[in-house]
Amino acid sequence: MIGDKSAGRRLFFLSLCLSLFGCVSRPTRLPSETFDFAPSTGSSVKQGDSRPAVVLRTVRVVAAFAGEDFVYRATDYRYERDPYAHFLSSPELLIRTAISDGLQASGLFQAVVGAGSAIMTHTFAEISVRQLYGDFRPGRPPAAVIAVRFLLIQSPRGTPLWERTIVRRVPIRERSASTLMRGWNTGLHQILAEAAPLLAQQIREADQTAEKTAAPTGHEPTPPSPPKS
Repeated sequence: MIGDKSAGRRLFFLSLCLSLFGCVSRPTRLPSETFDFAPSTGSSVKQGDSRPAVVLRTVRVVAAFAGEDFVYRATDYRYERDPYAHFLSSPELLIRTAISDGLQASGLFQAVVGAGSAIMTHTFAEISVRQLYGDFRPGRPPAAVIAVRFLLIQSPRGTPLWERTIVRRVPIRERSASTLMRGWNTGLHQILAEAAPLLAQQIREADQTAEKTAAPTGHEPTPPSPPKS
């Protein structure tokens, strides 16, 4: 009888140990990693005082990819989040900084500013990141996928002037967070290299059109007719 009670106590304390203190061996937790977009390098391309300014009214990341955890595409319809690989901050904030720095480094703009700037302009840009994930579907080579939509809008009427979505699928060697981050950096730099000249041209043309519209005609205004008697 005493032996039964002793055995029961041992089983009780063993179960308590397993549940509270994890006495059984468990997989070692992987270290968490944080990442940011690499800064852009300057360019020798300059266009003097003819360079336009660009106002970034909004830079957004669609909700599916707006979290800080890295997103992987596991199948055609299933995505996974990596609990051990994160952006240093909100990807929306990081990408806003990366895009602003990249456009400024292109040398094609006098200034790249936010919506609260005092710079007077005839246009403003709205930018959205439509895709941002690692493609690790079976049977496909791994790739870093990023897609950015650029929309140029006339101020103050809000008329769309130009729109372009640019997608980059950058092959990567392996399924790792650091390799994926390098792929996203490469893709974003390629997208900005393609978009910056187009954006600058569209802003310059919009400014020229607005200046022509506002320019005086050179004719004296017609005086009002005298009232009829």
